Amino acid sequence: MFDASNSPITIHYRPRNRNTYITITHHGEVCVRTPIKDEKRIRLILRERESWIRSKLIAIASSPLDYHTLGETIRFRGECISVTQLPNLSETLKKAKNSIHIEKYYSLFYKNEAILTLPSRVSHYARKMNLHPKEIRFKKMRRRWGSCNSEGIVTLNTMMMQLTYEHIDYIIVHELAHLRHMNHSKEFHALVRTILENERNLRRELKQIRIG
Repeated sequence: MFDASNSPITIHYRPRNRNTYITITHHGEVCVRTPIKDEKRIRLILRERESWIRSKLIAIASSPLDYHTLGETIRFRGECISVTQLPNLSETLKKAKNSIHIEKYYSLFYKNEAILTLPSRVSHYARKMNLHPKEIRFKKMRRRWGSCNSEGIVTLNTMMMQLTYEHIDYIIVHELAHLRHMNHSKEFHALVRTILENERNLRRELKQIRIG
């Protein structure tokens, strides 16, 4: 079987999937979810995606971030801590049968924490900016920390609970600012800066942090 940079590869047969999906975990494991049973075809797909897989593995290996050890530690509020410091999560993880289950429990933990923690912070900055969203939604997203649409609905990525409160507040202020400026114009950034003086540094730092 093709092995990119000696990274472990796991294949999960998913007969209901219409396509084959390849993901790379934080610790460099290549996960393949596919409706295909033919190993030769899977090997061919991996070869075709070899450049992409290698680029992702290199990005993980060269990242300055301290990635957690799945099932033992977790990135939470800007720190990498032992799961034993979070009794509810620690108990839940005992039910996990594999890394896929563990990641699902991590995602559920982040979602619950986001729902518990973020609404009050959104309300604080909404009052401060006099910009009130029509609705706040919480969702795990792969490419964005947050979004705001023309209807005034703000969606926050539950994975932001990995970040420091400084970065969390920046994301909240950023999305609230879109209620006035649906762009990234000078006026938009100036508005964010009236609330967070170090917005430039925070924005730059967030660009270096990989979601997930």
